[in-house]
Amino acid sequence: MVASPHCYYKVLSIQNLMRKTILLLAISCIACTNLFSQIYKLETVFEEKATETYLSHWKLLENPNNSVVDTFGLWGYQLYHDSWITGPYEVEYFKGSAKEVFHFLKAINEFTDKYRNEDKVLTFISGVQVKTMKKLGFKYTLVYDTERKVVCKYNQKQWADILDKFVSYCSNQEIHYE
Repeated sequence: MVASPHCYYKVLSIQNLMRKTILLLAISCIACTNLFSQIYKLETVFEEKATETYLSHWKLLENPNNSVVDTFGLWGYQLYHDSWITGPYEVEYFKGSAKEVFHFLKAINEFTDKYRNEDKVLTFISGVQVKTMKKLGFKYTLVYDTERKVVCKYNQKQWADILDKFVSYCSNQEIHYE
């Protein structure tokens, strides 16, 4: 039995269509990778080595347009167990634009000031659980991570210092935060 030329033509046109589709998909993958991949450098705004807590600016290195929103993150490291070699993991307490982080830190400072003499006062600021704690005469404000498992804790003076460093950094970098 001999195949008709018409059938042969259909097989060739399907193969050509498949090649064109695969080529189009490959080109669109390459274009999307270049279009959507971004490279950041973490610029430190605040750091405390004792608790491994940081406030960082996610500075976009390859910025084709200037309309990108500046992103900041309050994050740190915690331990699964007592070893810094095998036990640390990264936690995120808050991440947002300069304006969101400013309002978050300002609200923490206001909350800390208002309830500085209270114990176990709980609220949510920008969706993050925040709580006061008095222990052995020391007064702290706890900010929980996004999974509400661990906290970063600072006193009123330390939270004010974090806000001051953030405002100073944004002013020096000409980043609008209000």
